[in-house]
Amino acid sequence: MSRFRASLLTMILMLPLPAAAVEPLASVGAVRTLPAEEAAKGVPVRLEAVVSCYHPGWGVLLVHDGHDGICVGVPEPLRPAQPFSAGQKLRIEGVTGPGEFLPVILPQRLEQTAAGESLNYEKLTAEQLFAPGADCHPVEIEAVVKGTWFGDKSLVVDLQMEGWPLKAVLPQEMEGARLPWQLIEQRVRVRGVAGTHFNDQRQMSGRLLFVQGLSFLTLVEEAQAASEVPLVPVDGLLRAGSSLRQRTRVRGVLTHVVPGRGLYLRGEGGGLYVQTAQPLEMRSGDVVEAEGYPVVTPFRPSLSAVNVSLLETTAQPEPVAFDAAATRHSREQCELVWLEAELLDATREVDGTILACRVAGQVFDAHLPGTLELEPGSKLRLTGICEMLSTHPLVIPRNATAFRILLRSPADVVIVARPPWWSGSRGLWALGGLAVLAVIIGAWAVGLQFLVHRQSSVIRQQARQQATLEERQRIARDLHDTLEQELVGVTMLLDTSARKLPHSQTEAAEPLGLALRLLRRAREESRSTIREMRSVTLEQRGLPAAIEELLRPLATVGGAAFQVQTTGKPVRLPGSAETHLLRLAQEAVANATQHAKPRQIDIRIDYGAAEVCMQIRDDGIGFDPAAPVSPGEHFGLQGMRERAEKISARLEILSEPGKGTTVKVCVPQRPTSHA
Repeated sequence: MSRFRASLLTMILMLPLPAAAVEPLASVGAVRTLPAEEAAKGVPVRLEAVVSCYHPGWGVLLVHDGHDGICVGVPEPLRPAQPFSAGQKLRIEGVTGPGEFLPVILPQRLEQTAAGESLNYEKLTAEQLFAPGADCHPVEIEAVVKGTWFGDKSLVVDLQMEGWPLKAVLPQEMEGARLPWQLIEQRVRVRGVAGTHFNDQRQMSGRLLFVQGLSFLTLVEEAQAASEVPLVPVDGLLRAGSSLRQRTRVRGVLTHVVPGRGLYLRGEGGGLYVQTAQPLEMRSGDVVEAEGYPVVTPFRPSLSAVNVSLLETTAQPEPVAFDAAATRHSREQCELVWLEAELLDATREVDGTILACRVAGQVFDAHLPGTLELEPGSKLRLTGICEMLSTHPLVIPRNATAFRILLRSPADVVIVARPPWWSGSRGLWALGGLAVLAVIIGAWAVGLQFLVHRQSSVIRQQARQQATLEERQRIARDLHDTLEQELVGVTMLLDTSARKLPHSQTEAAEPLGLALRLLRRAREESRSTIREMRSVTLEQRGLPAAIEELLRPLATVGGAAFQVQTTGKPVRLPGSAETHLLRLAQEAVANATQHAKPRQIDIRIDYGAAEVCMQIRDDGIGFDPAAPVSPGEHFGLQGMRERAEKISARLEILSEPGKGTTVKVCVPQRPTSHA
């Protein structure tokens, strides 16, 4: 019933707008026959009908136009202060909704047009009542009242009609000559509107009756009252020879009261559930007497009470120890018991909290009214009403496959032991933490191994470079101590010979002068080679730093200011390219200081994406590159061109007399892997 109510409220909150230019439906039958997909479009409705039943707590209005009935979901703003009454005539304007069994009307205006009039209730048999097409029709049936209870703003009356169980739902009120629980086992005539239980595939799954009030239940046959109602023990109900229509009294100590539904008591022979909607101003420990009719229920009969009376007040009843591992016995059904169990989980629901517990290898639920903060893993002492459960086709106590405990209040839960700190969940967290730590350590080890490998490679490379530098230094020293010194000696001998020759012997003097020049050139080349081999700065700090260190003193000695600039991201060039660029710059600076008398010498190195360009510019006297050159100059310029060719570089020499000189050399960029 609560699902029916929730579905109806959802549809009310989603009221669609009327479709434009559509003629409103003027009969209930036209609405009922709409396919659900069409009704969901919000087809306009304008019709008149008579109220057959109204449940103000749910906002469910059932109307009938003389031919068919339908449900109208009344939103909160349209609910009248004085509830609609059966027989009242209304004008209804609104739109259609798909409903969940038949289409419904979602009203936008409700207007009373006439006073109440009598309704025509069709008398039906049980088979006719349970036909799906009877939904929303006013009906009249005869049935026996089997029980009464309150729930969801309603009085619920359990009926039995020709052996078919049926529930009548009434607004929660108490008018009438008899109280509802006093109708137990009475045959009554019920006038109401057929309602439907349904599933999510628009199928009927049960029948109920919407009844406007107790006045719509008329007594047909009153159960014959015995001259004396027998008092029987709890274990004496429904034994062989007993009758369901035999009014009976049972006496016991109250163990639990469920307001609006019934009570549990402990009597002679065990526990018993007594169903009644009667308000009970009683508490656990009171001795009560319940009078009513026995009802067949699993494991032990219950009692549908006509009246419950207080006899005396005693001490609180002591719970019975419950052994979950033992075979179940009928005395445990509906008995107040206690047991200790481990809490697995706690789930909050609308009417309380479900505690999932475990004892003796069995998992069971304990139903607690209200809420209680409990930690899974705690050991609890639970006190409550035991109810056995079974999936066995032969429902007898020893075949019970499970049980549940109905706790009366949070006081029925006592924490015996807190959960150990080292719980399963903490163990999983710890394992997860260890796994993460292992991954981090593994990653650190791999990273460390990579760093060690890379550092080892750097050390090996540095060692090779250092060994190469040391070898080059040794060769340079050997060249300086042997070849260069020998060249110096030969030069000195040739100079001496030239001075001793008579000036008239020009034929011998000319080749001798050429030999001297060649020797001086060889000395310069050897010195240059030795300097190249000793250029540690170039190896360690790169080309710009080597130019700054080696050429600034040369320019300063010549009386010129010196500046080095770089653009782009400096990279190392392969092979001997940097060495040749350094010597080209050295040759250009030497030529400028010796011949051009500059005041400023600027060197600029541009590191581009495709090539590295070096430009040496001075503001000296300049020269004409196209004019013939002296032999000494020939060797300087020719050497620069030869160096450029060795590294596949492009060499440009730009100069004019009086305008300085610019030497530009560009080499393709093929950077090495080391800095």
